Amino acid sequence: MDASTRPSDLIHSLWRGMQLLELLAAAPEGLLAKTISRQSGLNPATCYHLLNTLSAAGYVVKDPKTQRFSLTGKIVFPAQTLFSNAWLVPQLQPHLQTLRDTTRETAYLSLRQDGEIVVSAILESPQALRVSLLHIGYEGGNHATALGKAILAYMDPADTGAYLECHGMPALTPHTITDPQIFKAEMATIRARGYSLDHEEFAPGVCCIGAPVFNNTGQVLGSIAISLPVTRYTNAQQILVEPVVAAARAATRTLALLQYTASPPP
Repeated sequence: MDASTRPSDLIHSLWRGMQLLELLAAAPEGLLAKTISRQSGLNPATCYHLLNTLSAAGYVVKDPKTQRFSLTGKIVFPAQTLFSNAWLVPQLQPHLQTLRDTTRETAYLSLRQDGEIVVSAILESPQALRVSLLHIGYEGGNHATALGKAILAYMDPADTGAYLECHGMPALTPHTITDPQIFKAEMATIRARGYSLDHEEFAPGVCCIGAPVFNNTGQVLGSIAISLPVTRYTNAQQILVEPVVAAARAATRTLALLQYTASPPP
C-alpha cells in the first residue's frame, strides 16, 4: 500500500514491525540488523528498537555467533511454510558441523518432507569413506538407515505402518531387516535407548549411528547421523554414540529456542 493511500489512523510502529517480520520470512538464513535497516528503509536506531521488541515478544531471535536475526516458529508466514526445510537446514547445520568435527566421520541430516524422509544436508568426513548412494535429496532405504530408523521409531505407529506399506522393506544387503515384526521390535529398542544403528543394513561395509530431532511440541521432525566403515565402527561404537545423541539433542534445543512448533508435513 502506497503511503499516500494508507488510512490516517494506522499505528505506525506496528506497521513497521510487520515490515520487518515479512523481510525475515523471506530470509530463512537470517539478516543482519544493518541489512534489515537498509531493506526496510528504517533508520538503524528505529530498526534496533523494533527488533529488540520482537525478540522480547518471542517472534525474532538473534544468533549470537552470526549476529543475524531470524524468525522463530511462534508465527509462520507462507514463505516459511512452503520452504520449511530450507529454513530448518541453516538452523541445524552448526550441530552437524560440530558432530563431524568431533567424530571426524561424515555427518548427515534428514528431515520429513511431504510424506518422505529426505537427506537434507551432508558434511563429509576428512577420513576416507563415502556412502555413494546417499546424496542431498535422497529419499530411499529409510527402513535400513540409521537416519530413517531414528525418525520412523518416533512417528505415530499408524504413520510408520503407512510409510512402510507404501515404500516396502526391500533387502538392500543381507543384513537389512525385512520382517515387519522384527522391525517393530527394532523400533521399540530405538525408543528405549534413544538412538538408532545400521549394521551394514543399507550398504555393505558401512555402519551408521543416528538420533532423532524434535520440534517444540515433541514431534519428530528429522534425524542426525554419522556413517563409518565397519572396521572403525567395531572399535568405536560406544564412544561415538554420545556425540551423535548430543548433536541431536542440541538441534532439538535450537528448535525449542526458536519456538519451532510447525508440524511435519503429511
